[in-house]
Amino acid sequence: MSDRGRKKRGKFIVFEGTDGCGKTTHVSLLCEHLSRKTGRKCLSEREPDSRNIVGAIIRSALYGSVKILPESMAYLHIADRLEHIGHILPLLDEGYDIVCDRYYISNMAYNAGDGLSVGDIYRLNAPCAAKLQPDLVVFLDVSPEETARRRSQDRTDAEIYDEDEKQKKIRANYAEALSIVEAAGVRVLRVDASRPKEEVAAEIAAAADRL
Repeated sequence: MSDRGRKKRGKFIVFEGTDGCGKTTHVSLLCEHLSRKTGRKCLSEREPDSRNIVGAIIRSALYGSVKILPESMAYLHIADRLEHIGHILPLLDEGYDIVCDRYYISNMAYNAGDGLSVGDIYRLNAPCAAKLQPDLVVFLDVSPEETARRRSQDRTDAEIYDEDEKQKKIRANYAEALSIVEAAGVRVLRVDASRPKEEVAAEIAAAADRL
């Protein structure tokens, strides 16, 4: 096939951050921006992926419907991710841009501590990273106090990670996780997401345009 007839592979952009940082909002805004800018279809995805049975089990565990050991949760996230990658890769090859709410960096930040370190979970995710690395990771940085305020306003059901002390630990884990993936060559954009939504969206859109 000629270069003119070959579809250009889509971009894979991942949003990360603690609960209440604004990922859902900015995933949607970036997808809208990319569709306007490129004329290509942009799809939003999220992890865990409840379309497969593993992801559905994780979603149930997040709200306390089923009890799963913390270390087991780390491995379940990896299994879910491998299934999710199998869904995503053909879409990227077809030329779709994909913006994903969480990827393996969340796994590192949320599931470290109970028998597994941040680095351990990074190494366990090696099969995922080998199959699909993000073109850009956007980390929405918001103080624990602000995210707690947002969660109290927006959520009707609490998740198992919602306690303030857990969120502070997760934020600290993110700092280590982002350093690890940056050292491996992944492009990371840290954004002060406590600012007005329009300012945050503009900074993210500009970074995505540079890809």
